[in-house]
Amino acid sequence: MDNTIILVIGISLAIGFLLNLYLTPVLIYLSHKHGLYDEVNHRKVHTENTSRLGGIGIFVSFFISALISPALVRMISGDLTLFSNPQLSILLLALSLVVIFIIGVLDDFAQIRARYKLLGQFIASILVVAGGAQIERIQIPFSGVSLELGLLAVPVTILWLVGISNAINMIDGVDGLSSGISIIASLVYGFVFLLYGQLLPAIIIYALIGSLFGYLFFNFPPAKIFMGDSGSLFLGFILALLPIAAFTGESTSLVMPLTMLLIPILDVVAAIWRRKREKRNIFSPDRFHLHHKMMNLGLSVRNILAVIYGLCIIMGVSVIVFESSGRENYFIILCSWIIVIIFFLYLHYSKKEL
Repeated sequence: MDNTIILVIGISLAIGFLLNLYLTPVLIYLSHKHGLYDEVNHRKVHTENTSRLGGIGIFVSFFISALISPALVRMISGDLTLFSNPQLSILLLALSLVVIFIIGVLDDFAQIRARYKLLGQFIASILVVAGGAQIERIQIPFSGVSLELGLLAVPVTILWLVGISNAINMIDGVDGLSSGISIIASLVYGFVFLLYGQLLPAIIIYALIGSLFGYLFFNFPPAKIFMGDSGSLFLGFILALLPIAAFTGESTSLVMPLTMLLIPILDVVAAIWRRKREKRNIFSPDRFHLHHKMMNLGLSVRNILAVIYGLCIIMGVSVIVFESSGRENYFIILCSWIIVIIFFLYLHYSKKEL
């Protein structure tokens, strides 16, 4: 890898990290001054009122760092084309991130109804599609065949963006969980983007990594601040967006994002299935998410993080091997999926109550 590229990525990461490292204490102070807390209730794991403004720090520090990316790219290659793909609109993709962030902020401050949150996610997703990023064809595992989606490209893309946004949102239940999963996923994203020569998405993802590390410094248990919906919805959305934007116009392999986000995806699928079975609204909260079940087994928050981080690292290694082999070694991906599915089945059948 060119030393200049390493320098630019390092600067992008450092800017995101340092900005959020200094911004987060300000947000904590404002929360204490104005009573902006994620308050304790019967469903929450934390036992003290804690700031819920962390998502603002993540978004602001990320965006400032990412805005510098075009200038850095020009320094390297003289190319300002986003994702090396002229059919993508920088403005619309950036606007989609702003919309999803605003929806999260509104929910953090006013607790808007689920249907309005969902509407906001659809609007942000439509902006992505209008910006040129779509899942147009899907690479079929264990074959060289690509499935053309045709008219299904738009609804599949929207479903993907909305689904992953809510998956990260729903698993954000204990200190350091969503941020840790997102950091590990983003590190793998960064490796893959660089492997395929996608310079600008790599710089963008490292800006996100930096801002997340700055946040995790205050969110690691015992947490002084939470990201709220403004953070978790934004994280889910950008982690769903970047892989399809980076490879738009090509045969999209969803192996990387599906594998790196498999844990929150399985958690949200289990939650929907559980609530449907009990004839409840799928957006109704409960205490049977992954982290709740692990607490039932007697694990501390740090132990929970150690287990889930460990599983994410296993998934990350499998993705790196898969992508480095030219997307041919599906066996290692299959093995990592089996490990996580067995883990979920074990938790499901443990049957321990809170």
